[in-house]
Amino acid sequence: MFSFTTDICKHKIYNRRMRRKQIVLLTLAVVVVLLASAFGIMVLEKVSYQESLYRSLYISLTHHDNFHMQSWPVRGIVLGLVLASLIFLAYLLKLFGEYIIGLGDGLKRRKVKAKLISMKDHYIVCGLGRVGSQVAKELATEGQHFVAIDKDEDKVKDAIALGYTAFVGDPTKEIDLNKAKISKAKGIVASLGDDSNNLFLTLTARQLNPDLFIVSRANREENVSRILKAGANKVSMPNQIGGFHMATMLMRPHVIDILDSLSTNNSADLQAREVLVPKGSRINGHRLENILKHTNGLTVLALNTSNGNSQVHPTGREVVYSGDRLIVMGDRNQLHSLEKLV
Repeated sequence: MFSFTTDICKHKIYNRRMRRKQIVLLTLAVVVVLLASAFGIMVLEKVSYQESLYRSLYISLTHHDNFHMQSWPVRGIVLGLVLASLIFLAYLLKLFGEYIIGLGDGLKRRKVKAKLISMKDHYIVCGLGRVGSQVAKELATEGQHFVAIDKDEDKVKDAIALGYTAFVGDPTKEIDLNKAKISKAKGIVASLGDDSNNLFLTLTARQLNPDLFIVSRANREENVSRILKAGANKVSMPNQIGGFHMATMLMRPHVIDILDSLSTNNSADLQAREVLVPKGSRINGHRLENILKHTNGLTVLALNTSNGNSQVHPTGREVVYSGDRLIVMGDRNQLHSLEKLV
């Protein structure tokens, strides 16, 4: 966190220096234009330098020649003064706009820092490319707490604008993973574009948090086993999944419609969820068939026990214990009934 704060301070100091330099240059430019114009008016109009300087200031501020100077060279100076003052005004507005935006960015950074300090039991999304941004969107839709890391400042700004917690960093470095509170996280997604980076990220994440659930992206099939050996719990191949999805759309379009409705929160009719049975739950030690009597027809697709066994389409005679996970399908009311029981 100290490094994160240091990075912000360095960024602020750099911005202040650049803004100060721009203001100094702008002031010098204004002074030079006014003095040069005053000298020209003095020579052409045969007036004192004080009078010519007053005329230059007046014309610059009002954009109007109230002195009725008739010669064309002087009129050229007047036009030049008006044009220069408009340019200076536009540049001042630009600097002011950047200052206001900087205030907004600073406020957002402080909010991100505050969120990071208190974060625990969250997910970490490494990389905000096409895959990572979709992962972040799904986590946000599910109402999950997460923090995203990416090297691209524009992608991070876009993520923060969407209300996500994100910061600029290198997910393969321990220092940035520690900023994301990896020791207190419950899961991480390695969605970087390069398999070697995902492999190194998986190794680093597993070292920093042995209990972390790691899902990694792989672009090449031969790298799946390597990433699994490095410590990933699951490995996803987006190209393979996308190809399977499109082929199923082509051959069994109605089946894929049902699967898509189960994988999103947009359907109020049918949803699929994973429900963890916590310690002290009222359903601990009860048969599955007795539990389902209170859920208005909820369908249990699978029962994953805490010791690693999985029962697909259970009969109902199975006993549910703390630590088990129920893969269920039903509407919102049915799922709500099960959540109340659990």
